[in-house]
Amino acid sequence: MIISESEIDGAIPATPSRWHTQLCLALASMAFGRSRLERAAVDDVTIGLMKGLESMGAAFSVSGGDVAVEGGLFHPRGEIDAGIHSSNLALLCAVASNLPRPSRISFESRRGEAYPFLNALMALGVSVSSKNRGRDPPWVIKGPGRSGRTHVAGDLPPAYVCSLPLASVMRMRDVEITVSPPDRSTSSMGVAQDAMARFGLGMSFSEGRVRVSGSEPLRPATVKVRDDHELACYPLVAGALCGRATVRGDLAHEAGVGALRSFQVDIESSGDSVTARASAIEGLDVDMSHLPRAFPALAVLSARARGGARLHSALLPGRDLITPTVKMLRRMGCPARATGDGAHIPRCDLQGAELGEIDDPLVCMAAIIAAVSSEGDTSISNPGICEEECPGFLRHMGLLGMRTGERWP
Repeated sequence: MIISESEIDGAIPATPSRWHTQLCLALASMAFGRSRLERAAVDDVTIGLMKGLESMGAAFSVSGGDVAVEGGLFHPRGEIDAGIHSSNLALLCAVASNLPRPSRISFESRRGEAYPFLNALMALGVSVSSKNRGRDPPWVIKGPGRSGRTHVAGDLPPAYVCSLPLASVMRMRDVEITVSPPDRSTSSMGVAQDAMARFGLGMSFSEGRVRVSGSEPLRPATVKVRDDHELACYPLVAGALCGRATVRGDLAHEAGVGALRSFQVDIESSGDSVTARASAIEGLDVDMSHLPRAFPALAVLSARARGGARLHSALLPGRDLITPTVKMLRRMGCPARATGDGAHIPRCDLQGAELGEIDDPLVCMAAIIAAVSSEGDTSISNPGICEEECPGFLRHMGLLGMRTGERWP
């Protein structure tokens, strides 16, 4: 795809949070009765999770972005396929940890990061068995656990850390999880807390301690899925750099909009929408711990900030966004420099470049934002990778005015 400097002007809907959708699907499956998710993220990942939960006895009916869930009837049958996504594996294992019948869960990846997560389940008294002392899939998981305490490393991918609170929700007993530093799951844990509250469950987290209250039973609910405030940063940054972009959604008080305000971006919140307009941008130090997935977008914005900017606390366990983002900016003429947990990005005028194939969806999304705000044309070989993280992103950018040298459906 060839992307040219563009004038951005338009409005698009916010992208629903996939992680919030996944959590709510898992909780609704365990709640006896009928639940409903409104404006859910229905994509390949969440459809895979639903198939796994169906193998455990839940039932789903999908109509557009709405999902009806019949939960509470868990009778694991056959092998439950977690596919390739660690978030689905973590949630399926957490659900299985509540069940007295064994669940056999397969996983197509052999990355070792699942092993410490499974150890944390075993510390709760959950039975986990497989070949090679539990290291290799498929795993047979049988609950319920007998302990109310466990611990987990904070540098695991957030999906593993933040699925643990769901491992005991049907036992109605208090659970405490110690997250050993460094804990880099703040943003994802906040989404988990919100999802659990929608189904009547109390959860708190602070300073490496997660506490789940067992005093209230899990109950079915109707839930409007949260908007993904980190993904909303991408079109809003495009508006801040070269025109005006409106994202319709409940975003006004989210961390992503707060970060843009800290850059002195001209932001207007009106009802259920947020608009970013082209404006003078001020450089500063930005703590990315509450929105690490927005790092590539804010890195592009930083290149236009007076005095540049320093982004820190941007590490996302299991996924390096810093190195490929810095590489992309350098190829577009910005002498950005990676640091241990972020990047220093000086003020510069980005130039179009041949970027070739980009391996990470978020970095590709940021490259497209950089391209529409750069002088000259930019080529990207695999723009479709964006859809893996944000379905509809390319179409939305087209609606906002992105100029391309080839058509995208």
